[in-house]
Amino acid sequence: MNQELEDKFYEKEFNFSYSSLNKLLFSPSLFYKEYILKDREQKIEKHLIEGSAIHCLLFEPDNFKNKFRVVPEKAPSDNIRKVLHDMSLHTDETDLMKVEDFVILDSLKAINLYQSLKTDQQRLAKVKVSDYQVYWEFVSNSIVDVIDQDTYQRCLDRVEILKNNEEVSQAFAPKQTDFDLDPITTHAEAYLTSKLKDYPFGLHGYVDFYEVNTETKTATIYDLKTTSKSINDFADTVEFYNYWLQAAIYSKLVFDSLDDDTYTIKFNFVVIDAYDQVYIFEVSEPTMNEWTVELLSAIEAAKHHYDTKNYSLPYEFLVRKVNL
Repeated sequence: MNQELEDKFYEKEFNFSYSSLNKLLFSPSLFYKEYILKDREQKIEKHLIEGSAIHCLLFEPDNFKNKFRVVPEKAPSDNIRKVLHDMSLHTDETDLMKVEDFVILDSLKAINLYQSLKTDQQRLAKVKVSDYQVYWEFVSNSIVDVIDQDTYQRCLDRVEILKNNEEVSQAFAPKQTDFDLDPITTHAEAYLTSKLKDYPFGLHGYVDFYEVNTETKTATIYDLKTTSKSINDFADTVEFYNYWLQAAIYSKLVFDSLDDDTYTIKFNFVVIDAYDQVYIFEVSEPTMNEWTVELLSAIEAAKHHYDTKNYSLPYEFLVRKVNL
């Protein structure tokens, strides 16, 4: 079965996103599981969905109802949400209280939740909770993300904070006019792809927001980040999550989309932190040059995995002996 799925993966053209390339660098075996075997865990943690909701409300508010559903009751904990989502893959029952016991127990086992409890009845009682019914109805009937009213309101409040920030407002404000020869165009939530010469794969991604100025030959990218820490710690966050890789990929995607190598690319992180502090971090040219070199190294590592079909260990462990 693995060979069949692997063959299907290699039959099609593949484009690395920031998340897939980052995952390959961190754990090739996990990349293999999620992208080649298609056994991918759904990301439903509240903080991730909240970040996505803020992006949507800020950059494409008209599309919010197509991507999210707001439930009136408070949403269950992350662990229960994972169980409910797993259950929805194995039953069509919309009444939580009528879901077969084995479906619930299998999902609890798969998520490894409440396994220390002594009886199945105790485990079932943790899931068959009437307060979870509304959330379950949305999960079992929809592929959209679900957030509760409190989270939705918090997202709206944070979007207003961003809009009320003078620098952010100026950065995201539409600047083009109705004139055909207007030198400035802006693009929000733009999907871009890029072919890589001499590589068997390409790059792709959704760029939050970028502005192109044909007079100054400059493209300015703004990437929104919500963080659970302070803006004081954002430099460490960039390294921890490899946001430098995302910045380098987005810069290349925008540059290649212009089809004009005389353009200068500028990159900015727009950050709202846990204390609702907002700051725009400009990435300097020397720093972006370093990140671009590191991106090329990452692409070379990806090519090694792709060509050899070896996803057992990270690249550096495959090509050299790593000593402590």
